[in-house]
Amino acid sequence: MNTLNTDDPRIKQSYLFKKMSGDSVQCLTCRRMCVIQEGEIGKCKTRRNFEGKLYTLQYGDVSSYSLNPIEKKPAYHYFPGSTALTLGSWGCNFECDWCLNWDITKNPPPEKYTDASLMTPEKVAENASFNPSINGVCFSFNEPTLSLEFAVDVFQLVTNDYYKMIVTNGYMTGEALDYLISAGMTGMTVSFKGTENVVDCLLDMKLKYVWENLQMAYQRSIHIELVYLLIPTINDDEEFIRDFAQDVIKNLSVNTPVHFIRYFPSYLTRIEKTSISQLQKAHTIAKDEGLNFVYLGNIPGHPFQSTYCPNCSELLIKRNIFSVIFNSLTEKGRCPKCNQVIPIYPYKPVYLT
Repeated sequence: MNTLNTDDPRIKQSYLFKKMSGDSVQCLTCRRMCVIQEGEIGKCKTRRNFEGKLYTLQYGDVSSYSLNPIEKKPAYHYFPGSTALTLGSWGCNFECDWCLNWDITKNPPPEKYTDASLMTPEKVAENASFNPSINGVCFSFNEPTLSLEFAVDVFQLVTNDYYKMIVTNGYMTGEALDYLISAGMTGMTVSFKGTENVVDCLLDMKLKYVWENLQMAYQRSIHIELVYLLIPTINDDEEFIRDFAQDVIKNLSVNTPVHFIRYFPSYLTRIEKTSISQLQKAHTIAKDEGLNFVYLGNIPGHPFQSTYCPNCSELLIKRNIFSVIFNSLTEKGRCPKCNQVIPIYPYKPVYLT
């Protein structure tokens, strides 16, 4: 497809690119910053150069669409008990061999728009306001950075009564992050694949850019939670966990929620699943390094899914899988036992009927 199909509603000029020599362009959406020749696509397979201009190929192309508890992102300190209208598209700027959503992240958008599931920003906003169970809108499933133009338009249309968040690898450019924040984004769950000494070589990227983006988001009061998928023999070394915890404290805060998630074999990776003892060891190390809120995921019923007071260890929010069982925080967000302030956005349970 070397000509621009003006009938395809998914094709929209990208916000961020610059012209290079000849008809080549450089994409400035993610930190890979691909230089793309005329008629070619970028590494993510979602952006193409048409006659010296860069276009997204998936504006409004929705591969996945569902109502999810906020805890599924995971986000435990962000309106716990609430429900997010969650949508995703196609492609990714990473090439993880263990991807759970490989069926959409490893594939480009459908070639024909008539084969796609299309939505307008207006329809997303309408659906969010139509259902009283919905408290926010979230872009997830694949890498939201690749849906920048659509996400910005959705966030601008959805009113501030709703939270607006993304679940991301954090590898966008600072300009792309600024677009999202300026459009009204209020929260991010950022997924880590390991520390610098693992990720830079394994995934051909620079982790320092993720930390730069996190610092920028933190300084602009975006709610941040971090996920570390713990994969045996790849990123489960004790020193990696210790370094990661120290980086969180140095770049963000001791109160930043961190989720160590259990890995299961997926896509091309057949390493044995993470043991519960490995996850519990990571929890211990991160707490010993000074993080106040450390969680374990993909272990139904585990006590470290729940929130405890960092001052007196009182159980504050009990969870099981993605459900909030009870919440004992006071109306002012304090521990009922010692009166410690707990940095959690208001509890907002609205249950689907």
